[in-house]
Parts: sequence; structure tokens; C-alpha cells
Amino acid sequence: MEDKRIFQLLWQRAEAAIEAMTKQYGPRLYRTAINILGRHEDAEESVNDTYLAVWNSIPPNRPDRYLFAYMAKIMRNRALDKCAEQERLKRNAVIV
Repeated sequence: MEDKRIFQLLWQRAEAAIEAMTKQYGPRLYRTAINILGRHEDAEESVNDTYLAVWNSIPPNRPDRYLFAYMAKIMRNRALDKCAEQERLKRNAVIV
């Protein structure tokens, strides 16, 4: 499905847009998230948060051309926020 069609579905608030985004961009977003986070659970959570953020942000925003770039930017920021949260909570123990 083309970006313009997915964008139209998002603009109409059709739930088929989420399915289309998942089918079209899900694997690429997941690969990026797993490369940043390193854990499958965190990567899945970041990708799902991305779908929700795109769903909530499309009516005021109009990324007409490059929907994947828009989604990737949101996902990357969510993944980096997750990394910062893990560091802040000191969940990464280093054994010497």
C-alpha cells in the first residue's frame, strides 16, 4: 500500500491504517528498535508506541511524502528515551 493511501486512512481515522502501517513498516521499525535497545520486549513496546503516536499526531500534522521517515523519527526518539530511562533507573549492572 502506498504512503498516500495510508495517510488517507489515518486522516479518516480508519483502523485499517494501523494494520497497513504494521504490514508496510513494522519489520523495518522493529529492526531499528532492536538495534537501539537490544531487547525484544523493549523494541516491540517502542514500535507499538510509535503506532499510537502516529495515530494521535496525524490529523494536525501532514507528512504527505515520507511517512516512514516520520514514523522512524518518532520510533527512534521513543527508543532513545527508553535507553535513557533504563540508564537513569540503573537497570544496567556492570560486573567487574
